[in-house]
Amino acid sequence: MIVALGLASAQFSVENLKPSLAVLGGTQGFGAELSWHCLLFQPPVGEVRPALDVAYTVSGAWNGAFLFRYLYPVAEGLRAGVGLGVVVPGFSDAKFYFRAHAEYDLKAALGAPLFLGGDVGLAGGVLAAQMKLGYRF
Repeated sequence: MIVALGLASAQFSVENLKPSLAVLGGTQGFGAELSWHCLLFQPPVGEVRPALDVAYTVSGAWNGAFLFRYLYPVAEGLRAGVGLGVVVPGFSDAKFYFRAHAEYDLKAALGAPLFLGGDVGLAGGVLAAQMKLGYRF
């Protein structure tokens, strides 16, 4: 019922897809991540965003993930939340993905659309954690 109400109020459109590019480091190694997300709907507090992430590490590994993220405003420029979806390590085998994350918007401090983020979770039963510094287009 709640999912049906949420999807009925969805604000999804291709024009609202927001890309970002980040450098990252963590349990999967160091590399870069390209991500697209958009606003799906807004509950009374926070927002729900589907996200598609594609990452490449310097060791040559490719990873992909699709998840729904709930973001909650914690303080000015700081949002925290959880995500639930699938991760596809090496684009070969989809696995369940759960993560908790936090993100700080650096735009007010630096005048550029930069963000600093971090997440920790389980990707197919394996611990996955990373820090990232990124740019929103």
